[in-house]
Amino acid sequence: MNYFKIIVYLGIGTNMFFSQHTIEKESPYFPMDKRLLERKAQTDRVSDSVLLQRFSTIPFYEVVYTEKDMSYASKEHYYFPIENLAAYHPALVSYRSAFIPDIYSNSEKIVYNRNRNLLELTMRKKHHLAVGDYIMLENKDGVKLESKIEEIPNDFTFSIKNDIPKSASYFVRGKKVKDLQHIDQSELLLLNMRINQLLNNKIVTMEEMIIRLEKDLKSVKSTLNKLKK
Repeated sequence: MNYFKIIVYLGIGTNMFFSQHTIEKESPYFPMDKRLLERKAQTDRVSDSVLLQRFSTIPFYEVVYTEKDMSYASKEHYYFPIENLAAYHPALVSYRSAFIPDIYSNSEKIVYNRNRNLLELTMRKKHHLAVGDYIMLENKDGVKLESKIEEIPNDFTFSIKNDIPKSASYFVRGKKVKDLQHIDQSELLLLNMRINQLLNNKIVTMEEMIIRLEKDLKSVKSTLNKLKK
């Protein structure tokens, strides 16, 4: 039963993407033509068995996402530590650049530094940014803006170039990272098919075993009845 849960959970959330300018959707097509193959071989039975065993141990959690205005934010989703999956099936995991919602709050104060032509934004909490980081902001009209951190006056304030549309306050989503982890949907589809095949084989084997055991049980009962007579 755990295997079926894994198949369902792995299929959830694979179409989720962050807001504008964060993640570009990849092509949904995956080449599956024998003319592209260098070689092929039947999968190893031991490897298949290990595959099922490993995937049965991946922990899953119910989660709520930070991005409240995204289409998936109000729905139930599941999460698992992607490093677990990468250890078992590296081809399923990919990495890309994207903005993460690690700040996700409105600026408390904005100061224009005329001498350096910079905007100083002060946040309520520590921003954990560094000079050279890129951040995504949003003005009062909901326009998303990308800007580079020029200076860090203190743990709560950072400075960016004064080249963005003016606003009384900005909503700071977070900084850009180069290693946002994703599930490769094309690899997931193939793995999903293989695991389903393996599960079906196990079910068929167990059904055949049950039939044999029922026949054996019937034979034992018949023998016992004869002995009673």
